[in-house]
Amino acid sequence: MRIVIDTSVLIAALTKPRGAAGRIVRAWRAGEIEAVASAATLREAEAVVGARWVARVASREDVPALLRDLRERAACVRPRAIRDLSLKDEGDLRMVEAAVAGGASFFVTADREVLRARGYGGVEFVTAQEFWRRLVELEAGDGA
Repeated sequence: MRIVIDTSVLIAALTKPRGAAGRIVRAWRAGEIEAVASAATLREAEAVVGARWVARVASREDVPALLRDLRERAACVRPRAIRDLSLKDEGDLRMVEAAVAGGASFFVTADREVLRARGYGGVEFVTAQEFWRRLVELEAGDGA
């Protein structure tokens, strides 16, 4: 299953590794799910997750390791511009573009404006908790 992981979720994974965001990032790193990114979303991750304040609340090694994994292990796509979805944050729009181009099923985010839109182009917008619950349900269904 392919997903796009918003920077808000990456930060939550760093600051609360036992929460849903942390479990999602661990599942991605373990190869259980595939993350999709684009050049623009990687730049945003570098700027947001790499910000000085994040380094103060996360372990010194975790931030560069996460950014390195994102650069090296995410499926990188070349998205087309989306013009018929109105979001205030251009970074969020770039995430949706990457999700659509990469055939992602979900855009996992904590952004309320994005979540209100619920989805676009076959990509569902969900919180980390919603996505984790669905992933667990899918895995339970596979084992039945």
